[in-house]
Amino acid sequence: MKKILQKFSTNIEDGFAASLKDKGLKIINAHPEIFCLSLLAIACVIFLFVGLNFYPLMDVDETRYAVMARDLIHSLDWNSLKLNAVPFLEKPPLYFWIVGLSIKIFGEFSTLAVRLPIALLSAFIVFFTYYIGKRIISRKFGIISALILLSSVFFLLLSHVAIIDMVLTVFMTSAIYFAFLTHFCEDKNKKIYWWLFYTFVGLGFLAKGILALAIPITIIFIYNLITKTAKDIFKPVNILPGIIIFLLIAMPWHLAMYKEYGYQFIKEYFLLHHFGRLMGAESLGRERPFLYFVPVFLLGFLPWTFSFIAFLIDGCKKLAEKFKATEGKIKEKILALLEVTTNEQKLILFTSIYFLVIFLVFSISSTKLPTYILPLFPAAALLTGYYWWISDEKNEHKNAISIATQTFATIFILAAMGASIAYYFLPSDLQYAMEPFKQITIVAFYLLSILMVLRLNTKRALSIFSAYILTMIFIVSLSVSQIFNFVYATGENELVEYSLISIRPNNGSQLIPFDFAVKPSVMIEYQDKVNFVTNPDFKELDRLLEYKGGPTFVIVKNKNFRDDKLYLKEIEKRLELIEAGDKYSLYVNDIR
Repeated sequence: MKKILQKFSTNIEDGFAASLKDKGLKIINAHPEIFCLSLLAIACVIFLFVGLNFYPLMDVDETRYAVMARDLIHSLDWNSLKLNAVPFLEKPPLYFWIVGLSIKIFGEFSTLAVRLPIALLSAFIVFFTYYIGKRIISRKFGIISALILLSSVFFLLLSHVAIIDMVLTVFMTSAIYFAFLTHFCEDKNKKIYWWLFYTFVGLGFLAKGILALAIPITIIFIYNLITKTAKDIFKPVNILPGIIIFLLIAMPWHLAMYKEYGYQFIKEYFLLHHFGRLMGAESLGRERPFLYFVPVFLLGFLPWTFSFIAFLIDGCKKLAEKFKATEGKIKEKILALLEVTTNEQKLILFTSIYFLVIFLVFSISSTKLPTYILPLFPAAALLTGYYWWISDEKNEHKNAISIATQTFATIFILAAMGASIAYYFLPSDLQYAMEPFKQITIVAFYLLSILMVLRLNTKRALSIFSAYILTMIFIVSLSVSQIFNFVYATGENELVEYSLISIRPNNGSQLIPFDFAVKPSVMIEYQDKVNFVTNPDFKELDRLLEYKGGPTFVIVKNKNFRDDKLYLKEIEKRLELIEAGDKYSLYVNDIR
């Protein structure tokens, strides 16, 4: 009797589950667009918006640019950027206008006001990637590609810190997308897409400068040249209004700056920070080898790196097979490989050009920073998304998915094991700081690795895909709730605290960060000019200590005098210690 009841209960549960599944599928099939947009909106909330204000502004660039945007709205001139009361001629103003407007709308200078515009722009390009995928192939492909972009490590990281690179990426990618869409719209609408292309090129130019113009034009010209549609670019109805739109957006600010600063603006803005970055990195201290961005991309595109590599290998094998099977000379074989007739072929050719152009441009540049490679990620997401989509649709690339997932799961397990051991070799203060999230992190790494391996048994690409998304939900949740605050607490918190102490007397104090690199965190609370002295120049310190308008507060890096008693004596004969932290100490001169 007991067995009969258990079987009856199981049948009811199975039937109920099947009924729910059928009802869910009916709703999705009846409203597929609403379902896809809702799914993407929920994913954006989880990945981009939750926790934006859980951790303070981070040094160096985020704090510096946020402080500049704050100071901009307090000035009467929104054209002239200033850093610490000094004209800042490195960057165009669009980022600062956007963030400044957000601060003004919120009515206060806060982390949420600073970061929200960047998160909104990130969400915009995620939805645009979905639209591109849907328009060219299918909704499923659009969702897969958008989720890959949204959940890649580097895109997530730069969506959570308010710096210029995401603004450039969004406007430059939008311009490239609109130009590509001209190949899939009615002839009467092509001019609109071309005008939108020039609009976003102009916005990109106003966000980061010449690269926002050069890269999209290069990508589109190469693609249109290969597909024998280059004449579309130069049609008067497309290019003439487009150039006017671009000039109306980009030129007024540049002309205003030239009028105010003359040749100094040309020298610093164009010669040093545009052409100089491309050809003379040694003057900026940012020279890197040609292949610098290879490891940056491989790390930044996690968790999709291994599937990207696996699918790339499969794709190259197919190209090699097609090359061998094509009759004729080498030139004819290459032309056959470049011939595109279907939307899928157009997409692969376009995204391949898109990926390679950006990678080569930034690799050729002698100036390299990790954040420069961010505009590559939408192309990588579309390429990787295509292979996940084709795997689910046609049940192909099973081995590639299996190997990639097993590799990623193995690395997760090894990382958990390594973290378990390495933890006990860290300094005691770091162990104490990491204790709140150590256990949950290590256990979660093991469980997520097991989940990935188990999902391989389903044989469905999207089922395995969901395990990747769950993994990244955990990582982004851990980052915004624990890791970012942990990084902040390794010294930046002391700088903010000391700058706050230095303004408490409210009697004309001055602040001097002495003998360490410029850290804009000291300007968050202390809103007057900060006198940065970035080397052990005691003569300059003595000159500044002659100030008689109030007390002078000096922040010193502990590392500078821990092993140098003479250095410490030089500090102590001039100043009195009032606060000692783990990384920095605060001194004040005795003006009594």
